[in-house]
Amino acid sequence: MEVSRGQNVVYQMPHDWASIAQFLEPLVARVDAAQSQLQLLVVTPDAEVAAAVSGAAVRLLESADTQIIAATSAPRAARLLELRPAQVLAGSASTILELIRGSALKLDTVRAVCIAWADELLARGEDASLELLMAELPKEAARVVVAASLTPPVEAIIERYARRARRVTAPVGEIVQATPIQYVAVAPQGRSAALRRLLDDQNPTSAIVFVREEASEREVAALLRSLGYSGDAESVRPSRAAGPETQLAILFDLPATHAELREAVGSATAIALLQPRQLESLRALNAGGSLRSYSLPEAGRRARGRESAIRDELRRVISDQSIEREILALEPLLADFDGVEIAAAALKLLEQERAAPRATPASDAPAEGSARSRDSREAREPRSAGGAMTRLFMTVGERDGVRPADLVGAIANQAGLNSSAVGKIDIRESHSIVEVASDSADAVIDRINGTTIRGRRVVVRRDDEARRQRPSDRSSGGRSGGGRPSGGRPRRDAGSGRGPRR
Repeated sequence: MEVSRGQNVVYQMPHDWASIAQFLEPLVARVDAAQSQLQLLVVTPDAEVAAAVSGAAVRLLESADTQIIAATSAPRAARLLELRPAQVLAGSASTILELIRGSALKLDTVRAVCIAWADELLARGEDASLELLMAELPKEAARVVVAASLTPPVEAIIERYARRARRVTAPVGEIVQATPIQYVAVAPQGRSAALRRLLDDQNPTSAIVFVREEASEREVAALLRSLGYSGDAESVRPSRAAGPETQLAILFDLPATHAELREAVGSATAIALLQPRQLESLRALNAGGSLRSYSLPEAGRRARGRESAIRDELRRVISDQSIEREILALEPLLADFDGVEIAAAALKLLEQERAAPRATPASDAPAEGSARSRDSREAREPRSAGGAMTRLFMTVGERDGVRPADLVGAIANQAGLNSSAVGKIDIRESHSIVEVASDSADAVIDRINGTTIRGRRVVVRRDDEARRQRPSDRSSGGRSGGGRPSGGRPRRDAGSGRGPRR
C-alpha cells in the first residue's frame, strides 16, 4: 500500500517481527538514497524492537547507499551519526530524545514517523517521552501508528498525532472461531531451541510449523533437516496451513489475522512459540479462545515441588492483577532460560524476602491500622546496606492514589535501579518524599521527570531544593497553603497518623 506525503495510517497487527514488513515497506519506498538527511523515523518501545525494525529495513531497501541506524544505545548511535547521517533511524522515544538533547540528531527533515507498537510503548511508560518527541517533528510529516489492539489510550494517541488516519485492520465482518491454544514463552532468538524441545516432547506423527516470512522458513527448514526431517512429504514441515490429518500446529511466527490463524491451525492441537509482548495480540486474534501456558518437560521437572498455597497465591495475582510491566521486565531472561525456570527463581527470591527478619526502628514505626499503613511502613524501611541517601521530592501523593509500591516500581523500571537503592518513602497529601542512594539521585531525577505515575505526570527534584520553594512548610509544621492542602484535610505521614517529619 502506498503512503502519500502527509497521509496518516493506522495498522492493527500483532507484535510479531513477521508483521514489520507490512507497515514498513511503503515507508522505506519513499526514502531517497540521494539525499543524506534523516527521512524516516521509527519510534519503538525498546531497543529490541528497534533492532528488528532496522533489520527489516535493510532487507527491504535495495540501495546499499541508504544509511540505517538502530538506536539501541544513544552513545553508539551518536558516534555513528557523527560519521555519517542516517536516512532511516529506529529507536525508543527516550533514546531518540537523548540524541536530540545531545545535538546528535535533528528532525526537521523527517518525511514520515512511525510509532510501532503504540500499545507496548504505553505499557513501558514512554508516553511522556513520545509527547516531547512528537513536538519536534515537522507538521507535514506522515504519521503511522501500529498497535496490536486499539485500546482507549491508543485511540487517544491516534487522535493526538494521526488524526483522520486511514485504518488497515482485519475485516470487521469476519466470523471468528475461538481455538484452544497453548503457548511456550520464549525470546526471539530462542525459538529454534524451543521448537526442538517441543518436537522431542510431543513426537507428533504429523505436524506443521507455521511461518510467515522467508527468514523464519529458512531457519525452521534448517532445523528440521538437522533433526532428520526432509522434503515436502515429511511428517513435520514448515507451512502456512494445516491439512485435515495434521496432528500438531506449531506457531513459529504469529498469524496476522483471524483467518490466517484458522488456516494455520485447522483442527490440529495448537502450540505457539510466543514472545511475552505477543500474548495480548494472540488473545485478540483468538477472540476469547482459551490460552494456556505449556511447560517444556525438563524445565517443569526443575521447577516442581512448590506448595499448593503458593500456587494458589500466584493464580490469584495472575487472574486479578495487571502484570504487563513485570512480564516486559523479565522478557530478556527468556533468551537463556525457560519461563518456568524464571518463575521458579522469582518465587525463590520471594520466599527469601519473606523469611528475612524485618526490624523497624521505633521512631519510624507507624501506628497500627490499615493495610496502607503496613504497606507504607514496609516500603519506607531503608533497603541499602549502607551509603549516603538523598531525599527526592515527587509531585504525586495520597490524593493521586499513589502507593509506595508505585514509587519503587517507577524507580526500578524507569531508572533501572534495584529496589535496595530505595530507602524511606513518605507519602503526603499532594507529594511524596523518597530516599534513594545518593550516587543514583541524578539518574532518578533525569529518568523519572516527565513520566506518569497513577496517571499523573511527575516532577522530581531534590527535596532541599523543593523545600526552599515551599517556605510555608517550615512555618506551618509541614502543611502548605495556610496549614491545609487542597482538599481541606491536614497532610499526614503515610500510614502513621502523625504529622510529617523533617
